[in-house]
Amino acid sequence: MKKSILTIVAIATLLATTACQSNKENTNSTKTEDIVTEQTIQPIAMAMPRIVIYKTTADYSNLVPVAMDESKSQIVSFPDPADVKENKRPTQLDNGYLLDNFGIGKNVVYTDYTFEQYAALESVPDMETLMQHIADRNPLVEYYVSGKEYPRTGEARTIEAINKVIASGMEGFEKAEL
Repeated sequence: MKKSILTIVAIATLLATTACQSNKENTNSTKTEDIVTEQTIQPIAMAMPRIVIYKTTADYSNLVPVAMDESKSQIVSFPDPADVKENKRPTQLDNGYLLDNFGIGKNVVYTDYTFEQYAALESVPDMETLMQHIADRNPLVEYYVSGKEYPRTGEARTIEAINKVIASGMEGFEKAEL
C-alpha cells in the first residue's frame, strides 16, 4: 500500500514538473514572439500630458512646489533635488497666467526653497523639514487644465497658442475648484 502511494506521488510529481517545464518553455517563446510583434507593428506610446495654466497669489516662479493631500495637511509628492532644473520653472503668459512646466496639481503648495537652493541639496529633506519650509498653503487663484492631451512639443504648446487660449476665455480648458 505504501509503495503504491509513493509510486503515485512520484508519477504525479514527474508529470507536474514536466508540464510546468513545457508550459514555461511555451510561455517564453510566446512572450518573445509577442514582444517582437509589438515592437515591429506598434509604435511606442509617448506621454502626452494636459496643459495646465494657473495664477498664484504672489510670484512663486522661483520657489519649489510640492503636492499636498486634499486637506493640505500632508505632503504627498516632492521632487528630488536632481529633478529641480531651470526648465521646470513656469513660463510667464499674458494676464498674469503661468504655464506649468513642473507637473503641479490643484493641491500644490510652495516651499521657501528657491530652485537654486533646492537643487544644491545633497538629498531630499525629511518630511518634517519640508513641512517647515512651506511658504504658502493656498497659493492658487485660478487653475485650468486642458480638455485634451497634447504632445510635449508642438504648436499647441507655444506661448502664442496658449496666450490665444487665455484671450478666448480659456476655451477648451476646465477650471478646477480650489
